[in-house]
Amino acid sequence: MSNTPSLRRRISGIALVALAATTTLTACSSGDDAGKDAGGDAKTLVIPQQVGVPPYSYLDDKGELTGLLPDLSTALGEAMGLKVDNEQASFENGLLGLQRGTYEWVPGVDVTAERLEKFDFATNLVESYGFRVKDGGIDIGDSMDDLCGLSIAVTAGSSPVPVLQDLSKTCKSDGEGAIDVQTFADQATADLAVKSGRADAVTATSSGLAYQVTTEPGVWKITGPIYQAIDIGFAVMKGDDMAEKLVEATDDIIANGTYADILAKYGAEKMAVDKSVLNPEPAS
Repeated sequence: MSNTPSLRRRISGIALVALAATTTLTACSSGDDAGKDAGGDAKTLVIPQQVGVPPYSYLDDKGELTGLLPDLSTALGEAMGLKVDNEQASFENGLLGLQRGTYEWVPGVDVTAERLEKFDFATNLVESYGFRVKDGGIDIGDSMDDLCGLSIAVTAGSSPVPVLQDLSKTCKSDGEGAIDVQTFADQATADLAVKSGRADAVTATSSGLAYQVTTEPGVWKITGPIYQAIDIGFAVMKGDDMAEKLVEATDDIIANGTYADILAKYGAEKMAVDKSVLNPEPAS
C-alpha cells in the first residue's frame, strides 16, 4: 500500500504525455487538412449567384451559369484549395442563406454602412449606378432631382433601394412627386417591368447598363444621373476569418494575372482594383 501514491503519479504522468501527443497530432491534422473534407478531397463550397445581371452573373445561350462573379468565385476557391459549386439564387436569398450558414460567402455585394454591421467584406470591384429606359422613351436629366415623380424598377435588397426611397421622401418634402420604387426578385424581372410599361426606368450598375445596351441594340437607352460610386466585395458573416482569406486570395489572383483575365473576358477592366481591402469605409 505504501507504493500506491507513486504508482498513481506514474500513471497520471503517462496519461498527460498521451494527451499532449494526441492534441499535437490533432492540431497538425487540422492545419494540414483545413481545405479538405473527411475523405481528403478539397472541400466544396456552395456559392449563390444571382442571374440576369450581365456581366456579373447570367445564363448563357446554353442555359449555363456564367459571368464575372461565378468566375471570380471559382478562381478564389482554387486559390484557397477549395472547390466552388455556383448555384442560382436571388440576391435576397443569397444573403439570407449566408446568415443561416447555407453559404460561405455571397459575391457582388455593395459595401454599405448598414451591411458592415452584419457582414465583413473582401473587396474586389468598384462600380457606380445609373438608369436605362426603353429606346425612344423618356429622357431623364442629369440630376437625382429629375427622378421625382418617376417609377423606378430595382432589384430587391440591393443598395439603390434605400437611396431611392430616401430620395422619394425628399421629393415629397420639396413639393415634387414621390418616386415609385418598385422592387423585383432579380434584374431580368426589373428590366421586364420597364419593357412592359409598368415602370419608367430601371436602375442597375453602370457596367450592366452598358452591357445590355450593347447586347440588345434598339431596346434600351441610357439616360439620367450616374450615382453611388461604391466598393463591391464578397460578403461573409461578421467575425468569420474567411474574409481575410478572401482578401489574400484576391491579392494572389491579381498578382498572377487570373483576375485581369477574368475582367477582360467580360469587358469589365474599368471595375478593377489594385488590391483587396477588408471592410473599407463605405461611401457617404
